[in-house]
Amino acid sequence: MTRRVAVVGIDGCGKSSLIAQIREHTADARIVSVSCPDFHDSPNGPLHELSRQLKALGEEADRAGDARIKAATLYLRMTLYGPVENFFLQNYQPDVLVCERHPLIETLVYGPLYGRLAKVPRRDSGHLDHLWNEVERWLPGARRSGQQWQTLQQGRVGVGGDLNTIIDDVVATLNKEPVDTVRIFGEAYRTTLPDVVIWLDTPPAEAARRCAERGGAREAHENLESLALLRENYGRVGSLLQRAGSDARFTRVENRDIDSSERVLEECLGFVLAP
Repeated sequence: MTRRVAVVGIDGCGKSSLIAQIREHTADARIVSVSCPDFHDSPNGPLHELSRQLKALGEEADRAGDARIKAATLYLRMTLYGPVENFFLQNYQPDVLVCERHPLIETLVYGPLYGRLAKVPRRDSGHLDHLWNEVERWLPGARRSGQQWQTLQQGRVGVGGDLNTIIDDVVATLNKEPVDTVRIFGEAYRTTLPDVVIWLDTPPAEAARRCAERGGAREAHENLESLALLRENYGRVGSLLQRAGSDARFTRVENRDIDSSERVLEECLGFVLAP
């Protein structure tokens, strides 16, 4: 049976670097890695085009300062997780499936930020049309694909209606008891909690520095205050999983600076390859 491992933590904590090192040091093992929610970065996986389209809408919303739509597209992107995970489990049958982020964990962690966004006034429908039109300029057909996927998900689980109201549904679900929250989002994402969750715990100041060094556009939450809040939330996830009745092993691995990379890799390999 495939062992499912999620590597999580705030932006700049070193998730993608760690996963690349794991793959390099386990070349003889059957390991598949998945990037959530950028599923188009997962080699040989399905739904690449839809993943790019939904991300593009989120980027347009970000440029327009529309945090509600940005969060709604993030939720829709994470509903791709189950089909992608199932594809790799069935077709590749790996010994280990390593996921960079996991939709259930990230939803629990980002809950307080979603709560803030739910208080932001909604824009009119013309604004959403404008966002789609911008995406359509370089990704023709994106609106139809995105709206079709959104309608399918709403009909399937009842979470995520209009893009302007998805965040309200998400917050309402997050306010339920942990066991119900995990169950409902598990149905929405068509997955269950992984066997192991590795939390790369990095000081927010160090993570912010690494984010700045990467260059390019900065995500709205890649500031010191938001990173500190998210770090606190990752620290609470272990107890939340226990309250949800989960058997997932949640472990904290300290990753403070570049000098600790060898120790971090050795420690994490033990969790990934453990029988």
